[in-house]
Order: sequence, then C-alpha cells, then structure tokens
Amino acid sequence: AQVLLLVLMAALFSNFTHVFGSSQTGEASFYVVYMLLLAILIHFFSTVSQELSVSLGGFITFMKALMPSYFLAVTAASGAATAMVFYEMVLAVIYVIQVLLLKAVIPGICAYVILKLVNYLHKEDFLSKLADLLKLILEWTMKTCTAVILGMQIIQNMISPAMDSLKRDMLGKTAAAIPGIGNAVNGVTEIALGTAVLIRNCLGAAGILVLLILGLPPVIKLGSTVLLYKFLAAIVQPVSDARMVGCLNTVGEGCRLLLKVLLTVELLLLITIAIL
Repeated sequence: AQVLLLVLMAALFSNFTHVFGSSQTGEASFYVVYMLLLAILIHFFSTVSQELSVSLGGFITFMKALMPSYFLAVTAASGAATAMVFYEMVLAVIYVIQVLLLKAVIPGICAYVILKLVNYLHKEDFLSKLADLLKLILEWTMKTCTAVILGMQIIQNMISPAMDSLKRDMLGKTAAAIPGIGNAVNGVTEIALGTAVLIRNCLGAAGILVLLILGLPPVIKLGSTVLLYKFLAAIVQPVSDARMVGCLNTVGEGCRLLLKVLLTVELLLLITIAIL
C-alpha cells in the first residue's frame, strides 16, 4: 500500500508540474518521492533475503539431524559404500548451500537489485548492463551447482550400489552353501534385508515430506511477492514515470531470483534423498 501510494503521488506531482510548466519543481518532487520509495523497497528486499537465509538454515539443520539415522538405515539396506556416497553428497550439498548460495548468491542478488534501483535515479541508463551481467553470473552459478551436484550423485549412485550388491550376493551364496543351515541363514538374511530396505524407504519418504513442508511457506510467500510486484508494475505503468515502474519490476525480479535459489536448494536436497 505504501509503495502504491508513493508511485501514484509521483505521477500526480509530475502531471501537476507539467501543467504549470515547472520542470525543476517536478524533478525535485520526483526525487523526494523516489528516495522514499527507494528506502522502502531496499528495506523490504533486505528483510525478504534475510528470511530466505533463515529458511535455508532450517533446511541445513534438518539434513544434519536426518543424516545419522538415515545413514545407518542406508548402511543396513544397501551397504557401506552406498551409505558413504549419501554421506559425502549431503556434506557437498550443505557446503554448496552455506558457502555459495548463502554467502555469495543471495548477497549478489541484493547487489543486483540495488544496482538496478540506483540506475533509475538518472534518466540516462548507465548501470543496467552491469546489473544484467551480475544477474547472468548468478543464474549460471545456480545452474552449475545443480548440474555438478546431480551429475556426481547419479554417477556415484550407479557405481556404489553395484559394489554393495556384489558383496551381498557373495556373502549370501557363501552362507547358503553351508550344509544344514544354509537355507535358514539365507531366509533370515532376506527377511533382515527386506526389513532394512523398508526402514530406509520410510525414513527417506519422511525426509522428503518434511522438506516439502518446510519449503512450502517460503515458496508461497516469495511466489506471491513476485506476482504482486509484477502486477503493481503493470497497473501503474500507464500513469506513472517509467523509472518508478522499473523499480517495482526490479524488486519483483529480485524476488524471482530468491525464489529460484530456494527451489534450487529444495531440488538438491530432495533428489539427494530420492536417488537412494
């Protein structure tokens, strides 16, 4: 409501000054209203980015809590090699989230938004290309992280389960060859293995469900914020200054990038569990 009121005030001042032929008064009133709008938008966006950082911290805390129990379940069901791959992959994903996304990508998105907002202080376009370059780097960084982590997971999860399966088959055939008790040992082993697989699958499904529940509120909030600012930019474009419209569109674009960070983290964590 505050943003919409300021944008309409800027349009009103601009039209009045054009009627009375005072361009200097119009520019002065525009900059006063623009600085107020700039302060509100920067404060809002910094709050949204901090909330996203807290949400990502919640994902990391949950994965650290899930790792010990799920690690044991995967060891019992699939073998030590597969469990070790899961352990290494979770550590790699957490490292990517903490170092790249939280400390580099999210501050980079904030820098992109500030560059675009400062660019609209002047009628001349002098910072947009730098902001677009920064946005391109941020998007490529997220795509590269996703491709590298998923590629490592797929390759390692093709190799490690095969090694564990080979060891298990050798042990099972050896036990089954023991005269007298071989069939009994083989039957007990199959029951134990089936139970371990069931426990692992239940833990994995529960982990995926919790991740979806944790991610749903911030996804809804960021998605609705993106639509709201894009909608505001669309409805005020016919009556307001192009720079004001650009500010609203920039904040919407920044929130869209934050939403992309959130979805990237959810994708990495969900697929890490789901591949197993």
